[in-house]
Amino acid sequence: MVEQKQSAIQRIQVGLVGLVIVLLFVTLANMVLDRVSESPQIGGTSDAVTGDGDADKTPDEPLAELGVTPVAKDESQDQSTNRRQPAARQPAPASRP
Repeated sequence: MVEQKQSAIQRIQVGLVGLVIVLLFVTLANMVLDRVSESPQIGGTSDAVTGDGDADKTPDEPLAELGVTPVAKDESQDQSTNRRQPAARQPAPASRP
């Protein structure tokens, strides 16, 4: 009977110590995440630094702004520049006698 009582007390102690350890880990993780979210973003846009612009505005290409991917070319700009450049003149074929 005494051994069962000691065994039950030991199980309760181990369970409580486990709960305290889990609570400490969760608290520590919460503190780290709060600190990360409060710190300023490195390499942010100029709107974030100056405070100008709409805070809810989502960027068109967020990966391109971070420099992860190249910016996609706008096809309308490519077509307009092709129209402005004169076509290379081909020499007239030599006539054969």
